[in-house]
Formats: sequence, structure tokens, C-alpha cells
Amino acid sequence: MCVTMETLRRMSCLCLVLCLLQPPLQGVEIVDPEEVEYIRQQARGVVGGSVTLECGSTMPDVLIWGFTRPGSQSNLAVAYNYGHGPMLPPLLSSSLGHLRLGPNTSSLLLDELHQEAQGMYTCQAVYNTDLGAAITFYYTQLEVVEEED
Repeated sequence: MCVTMETLRRMSCLCLVLCLLQPPLQGVEIVDPEEVEYIRQQARGVVGGSVTLECGSTMPDVLIWGFTRPGSQSNLAVAYNYGHGPMLPPLLSSSLGHLRLGPNTSSLLLDELHQEAQGMYTCQAVYNTDLGAAITFYYTQLEVVEEED
């Protein structure tokens, strides 16, 4: 059996999400791990400006926003909500600009953008359904420019 690097990466991301979410999702069964949805997006922001990164049109039961700097392999959590309200680790988020989760949404809002905010943002959204948990990954590549063209 030949397994591609992309398949391994997806499987490791899914395992990471499931391990991180084990306490809040105890007893929840994943609908079909092969049916995890991956959505790729692009966004552009201006240094000092604002940008909104989307993570679906409905509020998930659990969400984690991660950030990966260009040239890095590590995905660092910048915001999450396990159903007890939004949490934002202050150290990393302050180097990117002012981050916050939109009220009653899964959108990540970045104000007063810094150049260092450029990179890949990943939202891992878990939805509890009658059939079990459904997971969607939103990958948003953010480009930050000095001024709008």
C-alpha cells in the first residue's frame, strides 16, 4: 500500500485534533474519518489594517485556530473555543496584531495587522451531528502587504 505525504499529513492533523479535543468530545463518535472536509482559502490584509478569516457559515461546537509562519512546520494555537467561550493566548497573538473571535461566529478577526501575521491560518471546526462528529479544516493563506495596490 502506497501512502502519500499529503495523506500522512491529513491523518496526523486529524489525530492531533482528536487527541486535543478528547476531553470535550468524550463519547462523541466521528461520523466518518474519511469524510473530513478540507477547504482552502486566501485572504489579503494591509499592515495596520483589519482582515476577517472565515471558518464556515455556522458556529461549530468546538473550534481551534492555528497559525503557521512561512517556512515553519509548527502550527501554533492562536484562538480556540471548546464551548466555554473564546480563548486567545496573548503572547503569540500580540505579535500578529490584535486578534479576537467574532461574537457568536467562528471567524478570526485580525486588527492592527503586523507584517508577521502573514502565513497559514488553520481553523479546525467540529460539529456535533445526530450521526456523530463532523470535522472541517479551513486553510487560509494570509498575505500581508505594506499598502493596498
